[in-house]
Amino acid sequence: MAVVPNGRGRRLRIRSPQRFVSGLVLIGICCFVLWAVADLNPGTVEAMGPGMFPRALAVSLGVGGIVLVAISFWLDGEPLGRWPLRGPILVSAGILLFAMTIRPFGLSVACMLALVASGFATPQVRPREVIVFSALLTLASVILFRYLLQMPVSVLVIPGTGISF
Repeated sequence: MAVVPNGRGRRLRIRSPQRFVSGLVLIGICCFVLWAVADLNPGTVEAMGPGMFPRALAVSLGVGGIVLVAISFWLDGEPLGRWPLRGPILVSAGILLFAMTIRPFGLSVACMLALVASGFATPQVRPREVIVFSALLTLASVILFRYLLQMPVSVLVIPGTGISF
């Protein structure tokens, strides 16, 4: 637990380490996003540029992080616990699978792989439920993006044959 003098003879201490670390992570994400979109034109309120929305979200995250850090000095909270890696690793793997398979195999394969990989991120997973949910969500994604929104994305590509739906 970190303590810092506050100038009045009392010590200011972190009473909620979990909130404190969460706030620092949000502030870090905010700084990274602001750095990453520094070259994008924010535009004006009348004509938004490509950098306005990411900046607004980053600032919102940063403000939330500052609030969490401030609250961590006043409210009692949970100590830092064990950091399980299963969830972040499998969700990241799902995102990477989607990115790597959307063009060569199409939306249906990419969605299914990403959803199944991400679905196993929790220890309480039930494989049958993950597969059924992934299939239904994949079907909904295909209907939404390909047919309702008419986006030019392939639903299924069979590599090496030139067949694409």
